[in-house]
Amino acid sequence: MNITTKIQRLRKEKGWTVARLARETDIPTVSLRVMLSRDDPNNYSIKALQKLADVLGVTVSYLTLEENEVDKPKITEAQRRELIEIFNKTIEDYFDLVKKPSKDQPDFSDNDDFDDDIE
Repeated sequence: MNITTKIQRLRKEKGWTVARLARETDIPTVSLRVMLSRDDPNNYSIKALQKLADVLGVTVSYLTLEENEVDKPKITEAQRRELIEIFNKTIEDYFDLVKKPSKDQPDFSDNDDFDDDIE
């Protein structure tokens, strides 16, 4: 079962129209209809797949895994590039948050004296 078939089946199980699914995912209805009508079911962006998976209560892996596959879903080159961008941004954001403390904030990261005070 391909991605589109899974999305359509899950949507129908919820009793939702395509318009309702579009509202729930914040994907324009026309865009969602185009995605669901394409012959190539691997033509979804990662962001759209994540939104769809979230509202349908499944994982992106579930949507992308084909019946005979057991571990790695097939993705297009565009999806691979998008994932790399997301990973890189996540790493950059993480390291932006883990900054050295300012002069006003104490740095407890390697304070060996802290354990000596507790008895």
